[in-house]
Amino acid sequence: MNLTNFRRYACFEYESGESSTHKLGDVVIKENEDGFEIAVIIQIHAENEFRTDMFGNASSSEVRMATDEEVNKYRPNLLREVHCRKN
Repeated sequence: MNLTNFRRYACFEYESGESSTHKLGDVVIKENEDGFEIAVIIQIHAENEFRTDMFGNASSSEVRMATDEEVNKYRPNLLREVHCRKN
């Protein structure tokens, strides 16, 4: 899932690079000691490094794209966004 209005989840207008693995607005999931956390990519630092709205900086080795079912379970408000598109 990719949100076209990803800037809504950012506090600032970040300078961003490009990546062949992720793009701005991608919804990713990361496992932590408490379970899972869903986040929106709001800045790309380098090929495999980016900033998210929920858990800060991360690398592509720490996350993967979230499924619709995971988003529905852990952060359902993202599914209600009117400007979302599937990859």
